[in-house]
Amino acid sequence: MDQKHSFIFKFIIRFKIKAQVKVWHQKWNALKYENDKDVSEYAIRFKRIYKRVDSYKSTLSRIIVRKFINSLPSKYVEVLTIIGLANLDETIEAVLDVEVSQKVKVRKRD
Repeated sequence: MDQKHSFIFKFIIRFKIKAQVKVWHQKWNALKYENDKDVSEYAIRFKRIYKRVDSYKSTLSRIIVRKFINSLPSKYVEVLTIIGLANLDETIEAVLDVEVSQKVKVRKRD
């Protein structure tokens, strides 16, 4: 491959990567918990998109946890804020525990 073609190839690759990063950032900014879904589905989507947006894990953990929590329904936000976890995996585990306990409460009432 001559120098001209090499430059063009590198330019195309760089442009493609920037476009992909932009798409992942748009998905990141639009990411919200959907009321008709389980928290586990939201957690999976969140982690998948987060991995693409911050592949070098350079964003502070508390900012990632805050983004995750703030998209949840208020009943989860209140409990998770009180617990005050700083790790995403621990926060996801805690919210899944809260979700299970909420479902148990509903079943007991019925």
